[in-house]
Amino acid sequence: MTEGELCPLRRRIEALASERGEFYLVCSRYGDRPVPADGCRFESRAVARRAARLTEEYRSALRRYDPKLPQYDIVVRQTPEIRAEADPDGAGARQ
Repeated sequence: MTEGELCPLRRRIEALASERGEFYLVCSRYGDRPVPADGCRFESRAVARRAARLTEEYRSALRRYDPKLPQYDIVVRQTPEIRAEADPDGAGARQ
């Protein structure tokens, strides 16, 4: 496998990632997190969409070496707010 093609794509995806990001990538059909963005989060939906396109490029290049690599429909999801999940009507919020 050529590093010349895959490594730069991976670095670009990782450069877009942020530890505090609330957006991530997932396969819309299976719920799998696609490699190489499986552990990444992104600050905005727009940045996550760029990462999704790069992830699709990466997986397309990888598929030339492994034709059995699963085909994913990559979508952007947002992490739900913990507070909204725990108390959807805000009744338990402190004043």
